[in-house]
Amino acid sequence: MTTSIFVIVLVAYVAVGLFVARRVRNSDDFFVMNEGASTLLIVGTLAATYLSAVTLLGVAGLAYTEGPLVLATTGSFGTWVGTLLAVVYIGRKLKSLGCRTLPDFFERRFQSPLVTTTATIIMIIGLLGYGVIQLIGAGLVIGEITSLPFPLVIVLFVIVLLIFSALGGMYGVVVTDTLMFFSMLAVAIVVAPWIIGAAGFESIRNLADSAPGYWTLAGTADRPISFTISQFLVWIIFMSCTPAIVSRVFPAKNDFVVLKAAAYGVFLASLLQIPVFIAASGMRVIDPGIEPADRVMIVAFLEHVPPVLGGLGLAALMAAIMSTASTLFVLAGFGLSRDLYENLRSQPISERHRMIASRVGQLVIGVIVIVIAIARPAAIYWMSIYAGAVFGVGWLPTIVAGLQWRRMNRHAAFASMLGGVTTFVVVSELTRLEIVTMPGFIDPLIVALVVAVGGLIVVALLTKPSPEEARYYALIESTAASKQTLEKTLAGPRPLETLRREYRGIVATTLSLLVLSGLVWSYFALNLAF
Repeated sequence: MTTSIFVIVLVAYVAVGLFVARRVRNSDDFFVMNEGASTLLIVGTLAATYLSAVTLLGVAGLAYTEGPLVLATTGSFGTWVGTLLAVVYIGRKLKSLGCRTLPDFFERRFQSPLVTTTATIIMIIGLLGYGVIQLIGAGLVIGEITSLPFPLVIVLFVIVLLIFSALGGMYGVVVTDTLMFFSMLAVAIVVAPWIIGAAGFESIRNLADSAPGYWTLAGTADRPISFTISQFLVWIIFMSCTPAIVSRVFPAKNDFVVLKAAAYGVFLASLLQIPVFIAASGMRVIDPGIEPADRVMIVAFLEHVPPVLGGLGLAALMAAIMSTASTLFVLAGFGLSRDLYENLRSQPISERHRMIASRVGQLVIGVIVIVIAIARPAAIYWMSIYAGAVFGVGWLPTIVAGLQWRRMNRHAAFASMLGGVTTFVVVSELTRLEIVTMPGFIDPLIVALVVAVGGLIVVALLTKPSPEEARYYALIESTAASKQTLEKTLAGPRPLETLRREYRGIVATTLSLLVLSGLVWSYFALNLAF
């Protein structure tokens, strides 16, 4: 019965994706959903993208072995802060400037094919790495409930994803994400509490007796405080400019939708995560010998909950993987077709040619990811760190400086991206090979970020922006993030009343969610307090 429910839900996802794909009529629909997504759709796609294989497999595995506080109170808080920055600061600003993809900003701000190409290559490499994580997660899930070989599972999964991502583009991804979000919510409010109840809060609290440090920030591995701080910063840096999150702003109907979705999205992300982490701890009580630990939630769904809940849990796990992976196929495909192929051509292309190129780009990405995923090069959580790091050191300094600093120019952008990514790769490999030792568990990402920012500042001070760069920076300064929304609202009926109503709605939503967040955290804190 568990397998049947799992398969039925997956088929439903694909069917809905195919149905939605029929609404894609032009590149505006394909790339940004014609900027018509409602609050519900943006909330759903944000939360679904946030909860990926990294959370339900990698981080849940770490919570099972080392304790939930190691990342739940550091990495998770970092991701929430980073998500807010990505949506409210970077995403809103780029949307107001008319960007459809993140490389659009690099092209318009720096007017340099070299900078745009470098930024796009960084995006594709990072998305490929993150896409591999999702495919490995899919292989683990399906492999647990079928006898299919891992390579075949990977190939079939990519085909399923391409059915609605290549045909429906961002339209298909956003709608299916929202449906998938509800299955993930079922895990947080039904399945995870069942596991916690079966284990018992008292037994979960007592895990520290058999595993010293389990309920500390250091965890059972006794990690230093520098590791905790480093993970907090790493996830802020990663999430604040990852394309999977920032791109969710572009389809939004207006700025009111973006702001409300940011509040709902972060609250729901915490609501989705906390019960899962505690449930992973509960599984250490129920079944303490799971190896590898990444399988903990799969084992829980298959062996320790009723079949109906197990089917929902597996479907939600696959939904988390599919929502993130489909987005990455779409964005990487956009990068190949629109940001590289189309922008580097001397002649413009037709609407039909643009759509074909975007779909072919996704097919190419799918083949590449299949090859890498079958090799299974590393553990899921650490792969996510490596893949996401290139955005933090390659993009974040350049984007922030491009938005905020008049002297920022193409030379500084290229130096920062090249220096940051190169430093991260070199330091990471030297650390992995134990040729060098990082002091106090300082992450190589922090070192690379310092190099990226330092190189950017030095080169920007030694060079000057071109007249084209100066003009576009003037446009940035004169364009408020809410400009388009204000113009449309003021041009409509009863503009002041509409603005007042929307503003009050955003404030009320934010305050209500803060109270609810406090209640959720307080409930678990009181039940797990020593």
